[in-house]
Amino acid sequence: MDDLDRAVKSAHAALYRNDAPRAVGGGVLVTPDHVLTCAHVINQILGRPSFCQERPAESGEVVEGVSVALPGGSVDQRYEAALAGWLPARRGDGRPAREGDVEWFGDLALLRLQAGSTLPHTPPDIGQCRVGSVNYAWFGSGAPSTIVAAVAQGVTDKWIVLDCPASAQSIVEGYSGSPLWDREQQRVVGLVVSRRGERAFAVPIWNVASLFAADRTEADGLAPAVLKQDPRRAAITQQLLGPLRACLPSAASRIECAERLTGELGPAGGPAPLGAPYEWFARTALSSPRGVPTLLALLDAFAGTEDDRRWIRTTALHTTPNQFLTASEHRELLHLLSGSVPSPQGTAARALALGPPLAALDWPDAVILLERYRSHRGKVPHLLRVIEFAAANTADADTRHALYAWNDSLSRRLGLAENLREYRAQAMESVEAAVTAAPLVQLQLWRVADTETFSFVLYVSDADGSVTHHRTQDRPVPLRTLLEELAAVLETLAAQSAPGALPVIECFVPPSELDLPFDQWIYQADDIFPAVLGQDFLCVLRCPELRRPAYLPELRYRWQALLSGRVAVLSHHDPAIQERGAATPICAVALACPPSELVRLRVIALAVGVPGVLWLRPTESRSKDDELAELTEGLSPHALPRRVYEARLRAAPGEFGARLALVWDRPDGVPQTLRLSDPSL
Repeated sequence: MDDLDRAVKSAHAALYRNDAPRAVGGGVLVTPDHVLTCAHVINQILGRPSFCQERPAESGEVVEGVSVALPGGSVDQRYEAALAGWLPARRGDGRPAREGDVEWFGDLALLRLQAGSTLPHTPPDIGQCRVGSVNYAWFGSGAPSTIVAAVAQGVTDKWIVLDCPASAQSIVEGYSGSPLWDREQQRVVGLVVSRRGERAFAVPIWNVASLFAADRTEADGLAPAVLKQDPRRAAITQQLLGPLRACLPSAASRIECAERLTGELGPAGGPAPLGAPYEWFARTALSSPRGVPTLLALLDAFAGTEDDRRWIRTTALHTTPNQFLTASEHRELLHLLSGSVPSPQGTAARALALGPPLAALDWPDAVILLERYRSHRGKVPHLLRVIEFAAANTADADTRHALYAWNDSLSRRLGLAENLREYRAQAMESVEAAVTAAPLVQLQLWRVADTETFSFVLYVSDADGSVTHHRTQDRPVPLRTLLEELAAVLETLAAQSAPGALPVIECFVPPSELDLPFDQWIYQADDIFPAVLGQDFLCVLRCPELRRPAYLPELRYRWQALLSGRVAVLSHHDPAIQERGAATPICAVALACPPSELVRLRVIALAVGVPGVLWLRPTESRSKDDELAELTEGLSPHALPRRVYEARLRAAPGEFGARLALVWDRPDGVPQTLRLSDPSL
C-alpha cells in the first residue's frame, strides 16, 4: 500500500549538535533550501536557555554548532545552515517568555541550508489544524518507529493542544521542532514545541511567511515559495482573481486599493509595487494575517454593480471560512471586549447550546476559536451570535451600543443583516432569563459493585458558566462521605444564588445505574425534617454512554429544537423507533409502560436521540400509566424537569411523585472522566 505519510517523511529534517549521535530535535523542509524548526531547539543545541531571545547568528550567517541531516540521506551526511529567520518564544503581550510559562507564541527558527537539499519530492503543503483531528509526529531523528498519534483538543492562532489517548508512544523530549502531520488533509499543520504533564503542545504554522515578515530577512522571499507549493492557496488565488478584475479594471483603482490594503495590514503587507498586478493583491492577502477578508472588504467599495457586491460577499464567506474578520474589524472587536464584558465562557453557553468549549479562554483566544467554528445549521457565524449575547448582557451602555454597531456593520458587509435580527431578539430575552439562571452541580458516579461506596467527580459552575468547585475522587468512599461534601457545596450555592435560581443537580451514571434513587438521598440528616436532594433541588440523571455516535447529530438537532418539540407518551418500544426523524421532533418521552418494557424502551429512546426521558421507577406493583400520562399532558419538553421537581416536592415517600426518574441527556457538558483505567475496581 502507498505510504500516506511519505510527503512529510521526505521533508522531516533532524537537527544535531555538531557530530553528536542523538538528534536534539526535528524540523521540516518548507522549501528545498529552508528548514523550519523551533527556536528553543537551536538554543538547546547551543547550550543556551530554551527561551533565550538573542539571535544565534546574524541574518545569513552560519549557525556554528548546528548541523542538519536530511531525509533520504545518511545521518553521517550533515549540512551547515545559516539563520534566515528568528522568532523566539514570547508571551501574549510580546514580552520574552520565561521558564515556568505555560503558554507562549512564536518559538520558530528558519534555517537556510548552505548546500542544496536532495529532496526527492516537493515539500508538503502547509495547512490549518482542525479541532478533533488526529495528527502524527515523529522523534527529532525522524525514525519511522517513533510515530505518535495525537488528537487536537484545542486550536488557536498561537497554540495547538494535543493529547495522545490511543497511542502507545507519547510525545516526549526530543520531538520538539518535528512537523505535526494531518494525514487526512496531507498537510503539515504545526511544529511540536513542548509537553506539560500528560499533554503536549504545538505551534500552528499555516501563516509562517507572515510570522517572519517583521524579521526583514530572507523570510520575505519565503512567501512565494510556500504559496507556490500549496494547492489550496493556489485555488483561493483563482477565486480572488475574478472579483479583483471586476472591481479594479484601471491602473488608478489598483493603485488606490493597494494603498488602502497596505495601510490596513500594516508592516506585514509590505510596500505595494507601482500599478500592482492582480496576483500581487492575492499574494499579499494570503501571506498576511486576515489579509483575504481585508482585501474583499476593500473591494466592496470599488464594486460598480450589486452583482459584483454579491460576488464579493459569497467569496468572503467561502474562500477562508475559518477567518472572515478584517484586520481592522478584529482590532476594534478586541478593543471593545477589553471593557466590562461578561466572560466568553458564560456568554457562549447562553448563545450556543452546542458551541465549542471555551473554558479558561480569554476573549482574544475565544474570538479566534469562535471565528473558525462554523455551525451546520444557520447562516449566521457563531462569533456574531456570541457578540449579540455579550452586548445584551453588558452593563455598560456605551460598550453595548458599540458592540451592536460593530455587529451591524459586519453583518451588512457579509449580507447577513436580516438573519442577525433573530439572534438579537433571543439575546435580549436572555437578559431577563439570566436573572433566575440556575447554577449547575454535576456529579459523575462509579459504584464499587454491590456496595454503597463510590468514586466520583464533583463539578460546580455558576449561572454564568464560571467554575466554582472541581473535585476528582479516585479512591472509592462511602456514600455518607460523598453526601457530606455535596451538602457543603449545596449550602454554599444556596447562600450565593439569586432568589428563585434553584440549583440543578445532574448525576451521570452508567446504564446499569439508571434506577439509582440519588434524588431520594438524604444529604442532611435530621430526625424531624431530613433534607432530601430531589425535594430541595431539581435533580436529573444523565447517561451519555447510551448515545450512539451515528445518532449524535440527531440528538443535537432535537436539543436545539427543544422549545418547538413535543412530549410523547409511549407504552411500548415500536413508537420510539418510528418517531425518529419526525418532522415535528419528539424532544421528551414519558414511559407509561409496564415494568417489563421499561428498560428496553428507555434504552431505545436515549439511543435514538431523545433529550428528555421520564419514567416511574419499577416496583412490585404495576406502574400507574394513567398518572404518568396525566402529568405530561400538554406539557412542553422544556418544562418537563420543573414539573417532575414539583411532583417530587408534593409526594410522600413511596408515592407516585417520589418514584419519578428523569434523564435530561444533553450532548454537551459531560464532566471529565476519572484517571483510573477501571474506576469500578
